[in-house]
Amino acid sequence: MKIAFVISNIFFIAFTVALVVAIIFFEIGLRALRKESERKSKESNALGFRWLFFSLALLGLSILFSLFKF
Repeated sequence: MKIAFVISNIFFIAFTVALVVAIIFFEIGLRALRKESERKSKESNALGFRWLFFSLALLGLSILFSLFKF
């Protein structure tokens, strides 16, 4: 098994976990919005976007390592 394949899979699993965390923060923000807690909604949405960007970076790294053959 190639090491690039293993590294790519590790980054993809990390992407999946980070995406789930982002979805959870967006859900918390949506619930806070329904309860009219604007401060908590903004904080949760900011964390959600941060985790979403982090997950996209991990996906990019996963794709990048999958293209290498070492």
